[in-house]
Amino acid sequence: MTSSMEGPAGTSAESRIDTDDLAQVEAGRRLVIQYLNEALATERALVTTLRAHIAMTPEGEYRGVLERHIGETQEQANAVERRLGELGAGGGLIAAGTGIAQTLVGQGLALSKGPVDLLRGKSGEEKLLKNAKDECATEALEIATYQALETLAGAVGDTRTAELATRHRLQEERMLADLRRLLPSLTIAAVRSLAAGHSTYDSSTTGAADILRRAREKAAEVGIR
Repeated sequence: MTSSMEGPAGTSAESRIDTDDLAQVEAGRRLVIQYLNEALATERALVTTLRAHIAMTPEGEYRGVLERHIGETQEQANAVERRLGELGAGGGLIAAGTGIAQTLVGQGLALSKGPVDLLRGKSGEEKLLKNAKDECATEALEIATYQALETLAGAVGDTRTAELATRHRLQEERMLADLRRLLPSLTIAAVRSLAAGHSTYDSSTTGAADILRRAREKAAEVGIR
């Protein structure tokens, strides 16, 4: 008799495995570990990229979205790392070997090149648009990874990993929706700055400027004391 468990991504036969087939079960469990490691690599790299993007983004709705998501991303990385430990697959990126690096490079996404983004675009507005496009691509990769992880974990009966993947996927989907909602205004701002030959980009309100301002205020407070 053949039994199967339904994955969270669907009810068709293609989203199930034969749980009487130990080879399928073991292969599924290995892939769960692999995709958890890939998710961890992506989340850690994305934290670096988001920090750089926040540093060059003026205050406003777009930066608010980035600041919210960097907090989510840090929490996601911690949750994935904890789950790997619970599954006896601690060591994070070491356990993944070179496969993760090859996967990320193969995708051609801007995951670890945050500082390079500072040099892109002819205007501040164009830099922000390019950043948002990269972020959309990264979110799409994360959504795909977590959806695959949902299916795998559900198929092998790993409920906790499936729930983690579902929670993270929903957060990534919300981030992608927010970015897509902001793309039109970022695009028009870039066009207007290029057409006018000058930028209205206010570098004095970027994340980096805010950090510098707070540091100076802190130093002044210490000096007063």
